[in-house]
Amino acid sequence: MAPALTLPYEPEPELESEHFHVLDLPALYTKPSPIVLLKTLDKLTLPPPSWDRPPASQQSTPPGLTNWLTGIIASPLQWIPDEAVQEQIWESASSRLAERCGRTAMPSTDRTFKISASLTLTIHEPTLTADNLGLKTWASSYLLSKRLPQLPLPAFPAGARALELGSGTGLVGLAAAGTLPGVSSVLLTDLPEIVPNLRRNVERNRAALGGGGAVDVDVDVAVLDWRDCGEVVEEARRFELVLAADPIYSPEHPGLFAGVVGRWMKRGAGARAVVELPLRVGFEREREDFKVKMGEQGLVVVEQGVETGWDDWGNGEVSCWWSIWSWGR
Repeated sequence: MAPALTLPYEPEPELESEHFHVLDLPALYTKPSPIVLLKTLDKLTLPPPSWDRPPASQQSTPPGLTNWLTGIIASPLQWIPDEAVQEQIWESASSRLAERCGRTAMPSTDRTFKISASLTLTIHEPTLTADNLGLKTWASSYLLSKRLPQLPLPAFPAGARALELGSGTGLVGLAAAGTLPGVSSVLLTDLPEIVPNLRRNVERNRAALGGGGAVDVDVDVAVLDWRDCGEVVEEARRFELVLAADPIYSPEHPGLFAGVVGRWMKRGAGARAVVELPLRVGFEREREDFKVKMGEQGLVVVEQGVETGWDDWGNGEVSCWWSIWSWGR
């Protein structure tokens, strides 16, 4: 990565918010100065999508912009003598292009989520690699995080503990730590390759949790593989509350997930599992199997509903089903 540059003043390009024409951009044949190019590229930066409004309102990609960006990347920039400056321009153009190519092409990013009037969380998402979808924050996680304080949950006893399964970037577990009264500790869990970023997000948001209404809540991170089902979990080690957002995306997940809930949720009448699932086309069978497998564990739905949010994956709008489960009588 090229070092940051301190550049002398030159007039900034005039790009009017999201509404500009590609002809407003500096033409490469005019050999624009590096200052003009870097300032233009900076103005073209797209912020991370918000889950509070449709993603279409955030886009700024007029016809011809992609060609202009690829033109910079392909250009040798021979009129700019400093190689470090050339590298910085190419890197900036590549980032602006990646921001407009969907979530899988985006570089690592930090997102800010306003959970409540007193709690805002900052979540780091690394660049997506292989099939590590747990490195992305999904719409269902944001919807559940905002809904948690409004859910009709029982009054938990002093010292109650919460467990998040498949935590991903940790948004739901952190929101629980910052908004749920009566919960004294939250354990966020996922697979080994997801845990390092999960731990990073926990450490980054510890200071924010104190302002969200929860005081002295212990938040920790651990590896939990749903296939490790041989261990008998004693009642004292179980949790009053189990949380999960978007945990079902393969045919084997309903049975694995329900089994983990059955092992780790306390057996008392006041224990609850809260799950939010996106209503994705093509996953109807998995959702039905999820209900069956939860029932086989002895769990029943006590509250449920459907809500709609926005995501930066697919067509943007996402409908999600939230449900609260308790042990059947």
